[in-house]
Amino acid sequence: MRKLIPACVALAALSLLLPSAPTYDPWSWIVWGREVAHLDLDTTGGPSWKPFPVLFTTVFSAAGALDDAIPPLLWLVVARAGALLALALVFRLARRLVGPGWQGIGAGLVAAAALACTPQWLRYAAHGNEAPMAVAAMLWAVERHLDGSRRAALALGLVACLMRPEVFPFLALYAAWAWRAEPGARRVITGGAVVLPVLWLVPEWIGSGQPFGAGAQARSEPSWSLSRLDHPWLELLARAHETLGPALEAGLAAALVLAWRRRDRTELALGGVAVVWVALVALMTESGFSGNARYLLPATVIACLLTGVALGHLLRSAPRSAPAALAATALVAMAVVASTERVPALERQARTAERTARLDGDLGTAVARMGGADAVVARGAPAVDRAFIPRMAWLTTLPIGQVERRSRRRQGLVFAAGRRDPVTLVAQAEPAPALTGKLVVGRWKVYEPR
Repeated sequence: MRKLIPACVALAALSLLLPSAPTYDPWSWIVWGREVAHLDLDTTGGPSWKPFPVLFTTVFSAAGALDDAIPPLLWLVVARAGALLALALVFRLARRLVGPGWQGIGAGLVAAAALACTPQWLRYAAHGNEAPMAVAAMLWAVERHLDGSRRAALALGLVACLMRPEVFPFLALYAAWAWRAEPGARRVITGGAVVLPVLWLVPEWIGSGQPFGAGAQARSEPSWSLSRLDHPWLELLARAHETLGPALEAGLAAALVLAWRRRDRTELALGGVAVVWVALVALMTESGFSGNARYLLPATVIACLLTGVALGHLLRSAPRSAPAALAATALVAMAVVASTERVPALERQARTAERTARLDGDLGTAVARMGGADAVVARGAPAVDRAFIPRMAWLTTLPIGQVERRSRRRQGLVFAAGRRDPVTLVAQAEPAPALTGKLVVGRWKVYEPR
């Protein structure tokens, strides 16, 4: 890891040469980091609170004194390095589980390629989402457990849990086992039992007055939420099937069968976690969570890992077993078919990331050309497309909640992207305001109420 992590950081830094920008959630963490540094946290708007990203963005906020562009770029480096680390770790873990030889290398390559082609993986990494970082922490925790370092595995599980709360049930079970199996880990477990609730609840309590506000925000049921449909859990299972696809589902099933025959507890446990994870997300969706595809990413990563592992084991057995050779051939054929469908999606994700980065940059230019943050705020609270509310909060130094609440009233400037009707951004204003065009920057148009 001493060489791997610096290499991932260096590659992530080089990736900034491409058009780069955070999106809604990462921009919110960057705004909150600045607010924490100024002891003025306001979490009444934006996404649900995530402790681990804000720990970084709080530290990075000091660089904003030099240039406001630095903190978001620093966060993108960290997040993209985490995504690269996840790809490296899934390769290394698959190779380790299969064993030495070209079969192990093949298993690692298949697992890493499957993960890279996972729907939205490139977009998550490009925009600084926390999910790939959480995956990297989980994979590293598994690796450290196999090395016999239970305390390190617990610490990495704690890191993952500070990004994805769904990790908690699995971490709690592992901690209960480690408490008895390794007494030396009890200090880590006790510390985690204190740190987790403090970092999840106290900042949200300070920022919104509601210690459980993050959970309430996660269950806010936006218009696209699966929880609003007739059978949320079935819709979630359908989304899981769409995310995994037949190749990964077959690979996961094959891995479980092979692990059962070989009595491999590690692979059985990993497969069990994947299945239980999907069931847990289905229950969460039924109870009001959105069922976002991002929630399924850890289970998808395990499926990628075990598909590579299953193929590696089958290839090792193929010379002396006709059924193994047949199964390996079928799995390879399914993987080839899946790749023909998913590789083109990488190009679409790259184009979307580039377009979003240009919109992000042009919004900053538009604010600057309207006189800067002070001039924009002096005209009244600005209205902007929902996806760019945290970005506007960063530009104007207003709390996200203030921009969110005011962006639908007839007050200040209106920033509309693309062909968006600016009146829809202030649709709650009665009567609907008359707007005058003031400026065009890229795809952004700026309007002012008459």
